[in-house]
Amino acid sequence: MNFRTWSFCFFLVISLFCYYKLPKKFQWICILISSVVFYAFSGAVNLIFILFSSFLTFYGAKKITSYNLLLREKKSVLTKEDFKVERENIKHIKRIVLLIVLILNIGLLAYLKYWNAFVSFLGNCFLLNFDFLKFSGFRGILLPLGISFYTFQTTAYFMDIYNGKYENEKNFLKYFTFVSFFPQLIMGPINRFDKLGIQLKEEHEFDFENIKHGVLLILFGAMKKYCIADLLYTRISSVLDHPYDNLPGSLIAFGILAFSIYQYADFSGGIDMVLGISKLFGLEMQPNFKQPYFARNLADFWRRWHISLGLWMKDYVFYPLALTHFMQNIGKFFSAHGGKKIGKHLARTVPAGIANIVVFLLVGIWHGPELHFVLWGLYNGLVIAFSDLFKPAFEKLSSILHINVKSKSFVVFQIVRTFIVVNIGAYFDRITDVKKCFLYLKRTFFNFGTLEIYKSQAYLKSVFGSFRYVESELVLIISASIIVFITSFLKENKVDLYTAIQKKNIAFRWSAYYVPLILVILSMSFSPSNPVFMYAQY
Repeated sequence: MNFRTWSFCFFLVISLFCYYKLPKKFQWICILISSVVFYAFSGAVNLIFILFSSFLTFYGAKKITSYNLLLREKKSVLTKEDFKVERENIKHIKRIVLLIVLILNIGLLAYLKYWNAFVSFLGNCFLLNFDFLKFSGFRGILLPLGISFYTFQTTAYFMDIYNGKYENEKNFLKYFTFVSFFPQLIMGPINRFDKLGIQLKEEHEFDFENIKHGVLLILFGAMKKYCIADLLYTRISSVLDHPYDNLPGSLIAFGILAFSIYQYADFSGGIDMVLGISKLFGLEMQPNFKQPYFARNLADFWRRWHISLGLWMKDYVFYPLALTHFMQNIGKFFSAHGGKKIGKHLARTVPAGIANIVVFLLVGIWHGPELHFVLWGLYNGLVIAFSDLFKPAFEKLSSILHINVKSKSFVVFQIVRTFIVVNIGAYFDRITDVKKCFLYLKRTFFNFGTLEIYKSQAYLKSVFGSFRYVESELVLIISASIIVFITSFLKENKVDLYTAIQKKNIAFRWSAYYVPLILVILSMSFSPSNPVFMYAQY
C-alpha cells in the first residue's frame, strides 16, 4: 500500500478515527489490526515470515527470562559453590537458546536475501547451472516487505532481554503490535522495545498539536520524496546507466551528486513521513537522520545517517566484537609494545578500527551480496579506521601550520571534505559494474572535461529528450532543495522548527503547510504514478 495513494489515505483516516473513538484501553488493538491489514496488502503470505520472527524472539526471550528467574530462586537455597555450578549450567543453556534464536531469525533473512546469489556464485565457480536450487518466492514475492527492519528489531528485543536490559513482554499480541507497527515496515527506523513498545501500550488522548505536527512532517517528507527524489531518479539513470563509456568526469560527477541528493531525499523524506504518521497516533519515534551533510568527518556522517541502523550495529556487532578476547589481546599487545603514548593510542584505535571495518562490511552486505556493495562497505570502514588511527598526526599537522580548527572557515572545509569523501563512496554504492565504477572514478579525477559532452547532440537528446517540461521539473527540484537546505541549516543551529513556525503569524504558519503541499501536487505531473521508496527493497 503506497503512501501516495487514495487507498492509503482512506486507510489512515479510518485507522485514526477508530484509534481515538474506541476506549483507550483498546488503542493498541486498533493499531495491531491496522498493521495486519496494511501488511496483508503487500501479500498475505508475508505474514508468515513476520509472525515467525515475532514468535521466535518472543518465546526465546520468555525462555531466557524463565532461566533468570530459576537462577534467582536457587540462589537462596543453594550453597555458594553449588550456586556457581548452577549459574554456569544455566549460562550454557542460555547461550544455546541465544544461538538457536539468532541462527533461525537472522538465518531466514540471510536465506531470502542471499541464497539465490550464492547459488549463482557456485554455478559460476563450477561452470554448472544450479538454477533449480534457487528460491522462487511465494506468488512472485522474493523478499517480504520490511523483513530486514523487523528482523533487526526483533533481534534487538531478544538481545536486550538476554542482556537483562529490561523485562520481557508477557503479552504476545502487544509484542507483535510493536514488531508490525505499519508506518515502520517499509523503511524503518529500527525501533527499540523500551522506546516504542512502551508507548504502544499506553493510552493516548487526542491532541490537535500532534495532528498539526504530524501533518507538517508528512508534507515536508512528501516534498523531499516526490519533488526531489522522484524527479531526479530518471535523470540519474540516464547518466550513470548509459552505455557510453566515454563520458567526461564532469557529467559522471554530476550524476553521482544527483544520486546523493536523491538518496537523501528519498530515504529521509520517507522517514519524515513515517515519523509524521506515528505522530498522528501520539507516538514518538527516534529520529533517523540528523543533517548528515553537515558532518565534519565520515564517522560523524554515519552517526547522523540511518541512525537506528548505526546504533543497532554499534550495540549488537561493534561492542560485542570489540570486547572479544581476540580484540582485547590485540589492544594489550600494542599497549605493551607500542610505548606509553603511541601504544595507548594503538591499543584503542586498532581493535576499534578492525571492528569498524567488519561493521561496514556487514552493512555493505546488508544492502546486497554484490561486489560493489562489499567494496562500498570496505571503503567506509577503512576510511573511518585510518582517520581514527592517524588523528594525532592530523592534529599535529594542524598545530604546525597554525590552523584554527575552531574557525568557521575550517568547519566549512571539513563539511566540504566530508561531502567529497561520502560521494567517492557513492560510486561504489550506485554503479553496479565494478570495472565501470573504477573507470568512472578515473575519469572523474583525470578527465573532468566538459566540452566533449556538449559536442554530442545525440547524447544530450538521449539523456534529456524523454523529459517533458524539463525547466518546470528543475524549478520544482531546486525550490524544494532550497527549502530542505534552509531547514537543515536551522536545525543544525539548534532551531526547533515546529515551535518556531507556531510562533509566527498566521500567514507564515499556513504557508509552511501549503508550500510543500503545492510543490507535491505540481510534481505529480512529472513523477512516476506508483513511486517506491529506495529502502523498501531492503
